Amino acid sequence: MMSTEGWIDVMNGGIDGIAPDADGNPMQPKLNNSALPVGYFVVFMIFGSQFILNLFVGVIMDNFNKIKEKEEMGGLFVTDDQRLWIDA
Repeated sequence: MMSTEGWIDVMNGGIDGIAPDADGNPMQPKLNNSALPVGYFVVFMIFGSQFILNLFVGVIMDNFNKIKEKEEMGGLFVTDDQRLWIDA
């Protein structure tokens, strides 16, 4: 759901869902049974999609910083021994 693919179908299933009866037997879904799950799903989508977006941007920025650091150390084609020499 956090990828925002098909979350509305899952929300509709949550709205239609009914708790099991007293014996624990499952009950048939009832169309538009409760509107309470709507708030949960909307809040989950807002925070969930923001988390995934921030995670994606964080990975990109981390890789960018690693490449930038390598460039500042004398290029991508410098060996570890050459980096030690540059640092010295």
